[in-house]
Amino acid sequence: MGRRTLVATAIVCAAASRASALSVDVTDVRAAASTVHATIQLRDVIPDRFRNIIDRGGQLHLRLQAELWESRPVWDRLVFPTIVRVFRMAHRASGRDLTIDDASGGSTVVNALPNPWEVLVDLGGRDRIAAPQRYYVHVVATIGTLADRDADDVNDAVFGKSGDDNALGTFGRMLFRTALRIGDYLQSVSAEAKSRKVDGADIIRP
Repeated sequence: MGRRTLVATAIVCAAASRASALSVDVTDVRAAASTVHATIQLRDVIPDRFRNIIDRGGQLHLRLQAELWESRPVWDRLVFPTIVRVFRMAHRASGRDLTIDDASGGSTVVNALPNPWEVLVDLGGRDRIAAPQRYYVHVVATIGTLADRDADDVNDAVFGKSGDDNALGTFGRMLFRTALRIGDYLQSVSAEAKSRKVDGADIIRP
């Protein structure tokens, strides 16, 4: 194999690796009724290196952190406390469908994870937005695995114990105490992005 062929093969492999890497983007920042929310688009949520974990019956946890910032000439200002959402992903025991447990209390079963996958994140009250100011959203997405014992602890704390009534819904009451930290992961992949700067008037426009 010639040198040019080797170089071309390396470039193709690198491009394929990048194509399958977790990526995140903020596609919209808008106030609906009394709440400001961001539309976050995730691509290649389950990287190739983690697919065999899911296929073997393991679990993955996706941590999505979003912050709304006011853009200022010197120091930008964090408008709301950091929002963290946690999702648990695993195959159903009865088949190959993927179950996505949402920390907000919902559970979805899909044949395959949408790519891209859009998640709507509520950031805070629209009354904190000033029309003349400019804002942007900073988001960090992390997916990975936990040690088995840690996984059980996180599942119990975040989603409730299996015997609890409305176990999945307990997350809403426990969010700020039990939100998964990046340091809790045994292995993980992260991606981050900032949205474009948006005028406050555009965010709160009816």
